[in-house]
Amino acid sequence: MPDANAVAPEKQDKLSALKEKLKNIDLKAMREKIEGLVFGSSDVIGVDIGSYALKIVYFKKENGVLTLGAWGHIPLETKPDSSPEERRQQTVNRLRAFMIEKGLKVQNAAVSVSGNAVIVRYVKFPLLTKDELRSTLATEAEPFIPFDINEVQLSFHILNEITEDGQKKMETVLVAAKKDAVQERVDILDEVKLKPAIIDVDSFAIENVHEVTTEGSSQIGSTLYLNIGHSVTNLSIIEEGVTRVVRDVFISGTIFTKAVMRALQYDQPKAEEAKKKHGILLDAEDKEKALQDGDRDALGVSQAVTGVLKDLVSEIHRSVDFYLSQGPERNIGKIVLSGGSAQMKNLAKALAAELKVPVDVLKPFGMLPEPPADIPADVLPSMAVAVGLALRKNKDWA
Repeated sequence: MPDANAVAPEKQDKLSALKEKLKNIDLKAMREKIEGLVFGSSDVIGVDIGSYALKIVYFKKENGVLTLGAWGHIPLETKPDSSPEERRQQTVNRLRAFMIEKGLKVQNAAVSVSGNAVIVRYVKFPLLTKDELRSTLATEAEPFIPFDINEVQLSFHILNEITEDGQKKMETVLVAAKKDAVQERVDILDEVKLKPAIIDVDSFAIENVHEVTTEGSSQIGSTLYLNIGHSVTNLSIIEEGVTRVVRDVFISGTIFTKAVMRALQYDQPKAEEAKKKHGILLDAEDKEKALQDGDRDALGVSQAVTGVLKDLVSEIHRSVDFYLSQGPERNIGKIVLSGGSAQMKNLAKALAAELKVPVDVLKPFGMLPEPPADIPADVLPSMAVAVGLALRKNKDWA
């Protein structure tokens, strides 16, 4: 009598083939695809709207591997006397053209603010739940914010719980961004049919890059980041993966350029070119050679840039001294440069000599299996904020 549970050979072959197929299915990738169809894609395009250039980065994740889907470094080329509306419209036009050229169908964008538009404070609040703090945030935050509380967007992140003087408190990062600055970013994205999924802060975007490019680092001490942009330098100190100091200082790329303009009586484009070419004369041999050759540009640029650098070093010392005063175990193990001026000749060496700390230039795409070959070396450091924004995912704001 035949076994009722027996399976015919041809059916057995089909079952075996089906089991083999199931083994090869990437369940995680399938789940991400289904979630994308149901809840919307988690893809985010990072858009760093600078005063000099528009920086754009889009990552794709295929089979668990991060790849660079698209990037752009687009000078805005606005005239010094251009109106805010003219600058905004050129930004919109360049961003829209980029999206069309690359054929991007991304819906969500992450942008950031910095400079005078944002204040970051590290404060200790009485121990509350997130919902309780959210409901009383304006009242709790007002003593720490030097703006009209009605003119800012407020946000917070709870770092940890502590006990101080016998009372339970929570250490909190408080962020206040001026509503008009936030709205400006939102309007630009709206015109390009992008949803403003995240409004970040430049320094926190840099923290995102730090997280994915320093995994397994044996470095002793905290990392100080200097993102030297065109009009502002973002200074931040990251301790064990958490940003502990955030300051924006206005000694930036354009200040270096203006110093060269005054020293050599050059217009802005010529001064910018001379600054990039010559940078700082650091070695005695280089200075002697420039003197013997009568190289007016090299000598003038170096002297002008060095004067600005001293002011920047003073600002760094102020921030480091404040950070070190928070605890005897704190120290700075490394300084990392990013931004458009990070590649200025001998800048890293000059800072290392002044501050007695190793100084590197950030490789913002260091998390990729292969570094992008089509991005010019002098452009790479200026992509840091855009990379940090592009690393955001839907879960960051859900």
